[in-house]
Amino acid sequence: MQLIVILLATVSVLTFLSGAIVFFGSSKGDRVRSAWYFLAAIFATVWMSSISVFLIAKPDMFDSIIWHVNWTFISAIFIDVAFLGYGAWAKKYGKTATIVFLILGLIVSGAILINPSSLYSDVILSTTGNSVIMNIGPLYFSYIAFFGTIVPAIIAVFFHQFLKSRSKRKRSGDIVTMMSFGASSTVVLIANLILPLFSNWNLIWLGPLALAVTILGVYYTILRYRILNLSSIWLRIFSYIIMVALIAIVYMIIFSVIFAGLFRGSTPSIEVIILNFIMILIFIVLMPAINSLMDSIKKLIAGQNNDPEKDQK
Repeated sequence: MQLIVILLATVSVLTFLSGAIVFFGSSKGDRVRSAWYFLAAIFATVWMSSISVFLIAKPDMFDSIIWHVNWTFISAIFIDVAFLGYGAWAKKYGKTATIVFLILGLIVSGAILINPSSLYSDVILSTTGNSVIMNIGPLYFSYIAFFGTIVPAIIAVFFHQFLKSRSKRKRSGDIVTMMSFGASSTVVLIANLILPLFSNWNLIWLGPLALAVTILGVYYTILRYRILNLSSIWLRIFSYIIMVALIAIVYMIIFSVIFAGLFRGSTPSIEVIILNFIMILIFIVLMPAINSLMDSIKKLIAGQNNDPEKDQK
């Protein structure tokens, strides 16, 4: 569980930074669309953080955990609203659709905040795993209906743009975004909506990690197909951040697998995981200096091998 929380924390930071860099690095012409993407990143960060806190919450945190449970449901609503705005706001029908879903999302969110018990009856915090007892009623069906309509609407927007666009570059960007969003939405549907109905909350962390697929997919379209006009310096910063985060994530997974194998299935403590996470980040930051030092050593060795006086002897 500690590793999962570390991964969620890494992905949440990466998500927020991706939105911030896209927003502040975009041109004035793309500022509105990048703002919608930034909003999606902000609510995704809140969603991931709330799920992380819920997963590690102890029984004595019951009073504060309600806030995180509420925002786990609410932030998911506005992730999709913002993503719809990112894809459709430039069109007249897109503005209308985004405003309609924004109003519906505010209504459902308000109902959750005013009367959370209409959506779930209890939050169970235990050493065997935390869970929420859902109330299958009008608010729950409204919540499911919201996602059942907005997710197909988002996919339809990108598919429509794919069919109408004459630019091969934009068509490629739309299809990559549509596929990545469809893939992550499917995982979220199963892990965060369907399985909890059967009191299985152990896999809700899959949703945030799957959302990273969409974020990286959108980043790829921005970088490869220039869907948004970003300055080159921001693209380099963004690329470096993603590279560092991905290396750290892969390292932590490998470390945990090896640790479990050496110590017969036990998991490393949170202190050990954090220490290793910090060390790998330090190593990555020092890599440019290490590469520069190695280049200097290679040049020194090459200079000695090509020494004219040595050749004369």
